[in-house]
Amino acid sequence: MAMLSHRRNRKAGQSDEWEPIILRAILAVKFPVRRFGFQFAFAVSLGALLATSAGAQTVPKEQALWMASFEAVWSAVRDHNPDVKLNGLDWRAIHETLLPRIEHAASIDEVRGILREMIGRLGVSHYAIIPGDLYAAVGSESAPAGGKSASAGIETVILDGKAVVKSVEPNSAAARAGVQPGMVVDGIDGTRVAKVLESANATGDTESQRIAARSVAQKLDAPGDGAMKLDLVDASGRIKHVELNRTEAANDDSGHTVEFGNLPGMHVEFESRTLPGGAGYIRFNEFLNPVNLMPRFESALHGFAHAPGVILDLRGNPGGIGIMAMGIAGFFIPESGRQLGEMKMRETTIRFTVFPRAETYAGKVAILLDEGSASTTEILAQGLQDLKRARIFGTRSAGAALPSDIIRLPDGDGFQYPTASYTSVNGRVLEGNGVVPDVEVRESREAIAAGRDAVVEAARDWIAQR
Repeated sequence: MAMLSHRRNRKAGQSDEWEPIILRAILAVKFPVRRFGFQFAFAVSLGALLATSAGAQTVPKEQALWMASFEAVWSAVRDHNPDVKLNGLDWRAIHETLLPRIEHAASIDEVRGILREMIGRLGVSHYAIIPGDLYAAVGSESAPAGGKSASAGIETVILDGKAVVKSVEPNSAAARAGVQPGMVVDGIDGTRVAKVLESANATGDTESQRIAARSVAQKLDAPGDGAMKLDLVDASGRIKHVELNRTEAANDDSGHTVEFGNLPGMHVEFESRTLPGGAGYIRFNEFLNPVNLMPRFESALHGFAHAPGVILDLRGNPGGIGIMAMGIAGFFIPESGRQLGEMKMRETTIRFTVFPRAETYAGKVAILLDEGSASTTEILAQGLQDLKRARIFGTRSAGAALPSDIIRLPDGDGFQYPTASYTSVNGRVLEGNGVVPDVEVRESREAIAAGRDAVVEAARDWIAQR
């Protein structure tokens, strides 16, 4: 069950080498990883067999790895697709049809195209071939579990393919260096951010895009204090180069790093405050670390007991532990037996039943989403929307609600595949569709630079209505 992270130790002077933080980002949006070790070992063994057997001695090394990767992808779909009938496809015939093309492929891009064609015949989203060079391009060392990452005090959001500074923490290193909301992060420690985002967008799959987007934010954090060089572009197009030191947060209750599944530690944040007009505001970036997060959520909600409404800001929240959706919903649903939806796997069906708390919040609930909201976030949001207990603001979510496994292929690419199907309580299929907001509101770089958050404002105005 070990995940192969292919970590490299950064060498002195290699400012453009990011460790595969991508692996942190991947599983943060998913449920626990399973079966990685066996499948990877199988693929590698097959590659070795192809390279050393009498009939394949003339096969170039790359070709052998491509063929082994093809077999690994084909087998993973056959063995783990939640639909045992594979949508009525003759999967063996597809294998025999495409194998000669893999054998005669001239490049890794051609191989990726064939693999995407194969999994595309299933007509199901959430399958992805993640280029190995994307793994190499994005990443950073992670803080050890239980430790705390250091931060420059910058929060980013991806708008129109650019990493825009959304907020700067007061008195942080970034604030002292003159970083302002609305600026575009063009480079981090010598790595061109735009190039990373463009590479992910070129794949055409949302998983690679989401991974790259999250990696930009996580690259700004590091395991312990450390210097960082940023290239920024201001509103007038001028380039600003700054150097600053990341520092650990002073509050011991925020920003803890935790482990999940077989991934490196992930940075979990929580924030709550009262907005002008009296509405409560809660934001957390991962459905992880329930021992720490759930008591803090309950305490914040208790403080908002008499507030006219509560805003749950889940923009950019890629999910995590699925059952936490039921726990959070229990703070807002007083009736027993209500469900958010159900997940079907080959062996069993999991019903996301809400377990009401002793005291539930009765005021208005607004949930904020964007394209980075996925997995557990979508399950919670769609469920509360179906139950008419929350109003959704922002933009359509990622449409990536399924639990999935991600393996590294022998050729260095990653392969993501779903292991279940999910429908909301009203029968809505989230995968590939996402949660559709009741009120669509888009952020803009101009509004951010002016210190405004249009999505929060829309939710706050709705709460203020009688």
